[in-house]
Amino acid sequence: MKQAFAIGGGAMATAKKSAADKVAELETRIATLKARRDRIQARENAAERKADTRRKIIVGAAVLAHAQQDAKFALALRDALTRGVTREKDRETIADLLK
Repeated sequence: MKQAFAIGGGAMATAKKSAADKVAELETRIATLKARRDRIQARENAAERKADTRRKIIVGAAVLAHAQQDAKFALALRDALTRGVTREKDRETIADLLK
């Protein structure tokens, strides 16, 4: 007796996913992609903050160096700092520049 086997059928065939399963897979993929996007954005923001901090340090160093060489500029800097720096903690940090 011969047995007939259907092509593409039988126990080896993969079961079709339900619509709910497909939606669940897509929602998982969306969450994964959003997490990846957030990590990339966080790295970019950190790099921008780092560049901004470096820029401020460089400009600050140049301004302080110029103030040491030019008394008139030093007075203008002191006046600008006296007016512009209002937080007490910040004023304590730059107290030597406010004299």
